[in-house]
Amino acid sequence: MIKILEKGAKRKPTGNIAKFISVVCIVLALYQLYSIIYAFPTVVVYRGIHLTVLAALTFLMYTTPEDKKDKKLKTFDIICASLSLVIGLYIVLNGERWAFRRVFLDPLTLGDKILGIIMVLLVLEAVRRVVGYPLLVLSILFLIYPFIGKFIPGLFGHRGFAFNKVLEMAFMTTNGVFGMPVGISSTYVFMFSLFGEVLNASGAGDIFFDLARSIAGFTRGGLAKTAVVASALFGSISGSPISNVATTGSFTIPMMKKSGYPAHFAGAVETAASCGGTIAPPVMGAVAFIVAEIMGVTYAKIMIVAFIPAILYFGSVFLGVDSAALKLNLKGVPRRELPSFGKTLIRGLRFIIPLGWLVFRILAGYTANRAAFESTLLLIVFSFFTKDRTQWMNLNKILKALEDSVKTVLTIAIACAAAGIIVGMISLTGVGAKFTSLVLALAHGQLFLALILTMIVTIILGMGMNITPTYILAASLAAPALIKAGVVPMAAHFFIMYFAAMATMTPPVAMAAYTAASIADSDPMKVGFTAVRLGIVAYIIPFVFIYRPELLLHGESAKIIITSLFIFAGCYSLACGLNGWLFKPTKNYERIILLAAALLMFWPSYLINAIGAAILGVTMLMQYSRRDNLRDEIKVAV
Repeated sequence: MIKILEKGAKRKPTGNIAKFISVVCIVLALYQLYSIIYAFPTVVVYRGIHLTVLAALTFLMYTTPEDKKDKKLKTFDIICASLSLVIGLYIVLNGERWAFRRVFLDPLTLGDKILGIIMVLLVLEAVRRVVGYPLLVLSILFLIYPFIGKFIPGLFGHRGFAFNKVLEMAFMTTNGVFGMPVGISSTYVFMFSLFGEVLNASGAGDIFFDLARSIAGFTRGGLAKTAVVASALFGSISGSPISNVATTGSFTIPMMKKSGYPAHFAGAVETAASCGGTIAPPVMGAVAFIVAEIMGVTYAKIMIVAFIPAILYFGSVFLGVDSAALKLNLKGVPRRELPSFGKTLIRGLRFIIPLGWLVFRILAGYTANRAAFESTLLLIVFSFFTKDRTQWMNLNKILKALEDSVKTVLTIAIACAAAGIIVGMISLTGVGAKFTSLVLALAHGQLFLALILTMIVTIILGMGMNITPTYILAASLAAPALIKAGVVPMAAHFFIMYFAAMATMTPPVAMAAYTAASIADSDPMKVGFTAVRLGIVAYIIPFVFIYRPELLLHGESAKIIITSLFIFAGCYSLACGLNGWLFKPTKNYERIILLAAALLMFWPSYLINAIGAAILGVTMLMQYSRRDNLRDEIKVAV
């Protein structure tokens, strides 16, 4: 792994330290549940408790990058954890003053200054341990920028800011470490993490996997298609490409290799499917809630809008897997060896009903927090509707789910705190508006060039960071430029979100692909590039819905339906052209024709779309008419 991407290792505490961590996690989870559902306290106090406790846990649970081999708890770790808790107590004791103080008018106390400096340093150290150096370096650069701006000539220069003003923005407002990103991690992300932990603890993993096998296992190359379906189901709950690869990939990748798929292709399938989980409703991870918060819309709106692009993405990955199965002449698993779909569905009702309730309540206008809480309670109740007592959510399992939900949120919260610092400095210095001007100037008024620049920035940021801070930073800098250039706001933010998600599988630094490659025992670059080919729609569709926002349900119903049908056909043509298979192996000229037809169907003109659809139809008829003459062409390398 590239050195700069290294971060700390996770410890396995034992004895009193382990008990202490468990108790702290459970108490924090219960406090957050009570606060979210019944009596939400002062914003700064609530976010302060959330972040400082998680920072303390970070120092107890994670080593520094240089101590990865020696995982013993050091004195420095205990000091950092203790200071984090002291700052949390300070925030609680001064919460009322913080709530009513006038930002940049009321002076900072000596305690504010000392603990503010310590808090920023603790966040930076925590970022180094659980996220890595890219976000750390970026955070430091943005913290330095307010001081050195007066020495920078040109567009990005500014008059400079006093130390107290920078510290106040970073520590004493809701635009710094306790900003909106941490607010999201302490509410929506926590609630949905708890929902996911209860879902897993009650045995949903086995049911989802059996359901995926019953749906796709009997088709050609069914084991790989099972992996796609399973990763879509799991990824929609976890919302994290890397963790999805690590969990589902541990059994889907060996399964695909055993069935005959090359190691790199098995890793690529898992990578592409797992990255798609982030953009797949009903649960799309922390980033979807942040999109909703930044745009000022409900999560239900984000969930609905994401539906059609998610189908396009997974449909294309499915087609890529199908063409590989044809080339390798892989058969499906006999139905008698697969679980019955009907019986599996009945067994899975105790999970399907709570999931359905979650979607229903969100669409009915209730907050996502309340919907997740109610659905979690339903999962607990329905867990007793099985004879297998190991899947009952007894008190011990509930406490373990509470503990694990906090541990799951930890990394996201620390990343969000760093993102909050950066967003605060962007707001303080006005560099966001300057970046907007720069993008528009470099693009020379051309929207397509502005999109290319935004894509490049987002992917570069995402290569070394989690999807959540990547989206926050890219959206803060680039989304205003796109909107100013005339892009529909929803399309602008979805454009950035898609590339933030796909950055984790985009070489040369593709963290999801690295994870899959280690499981598949294959070359990470080969896994990454194959995953890009399978998930190519995710790199193209964002450009399409910029020019055709109907794909995001923006516009008249008739136009939405017609546009979606053309785009579906275009994605099919694109997948067939890239994978070299329609009904059978395609000739080189046929591949070019299919790719051209896809481009025509993506173009923002119904007349040109119709021409592209006609070309696709003619190509399909030509291939079908000579289907019996090409049986010897199946021996093609993947």
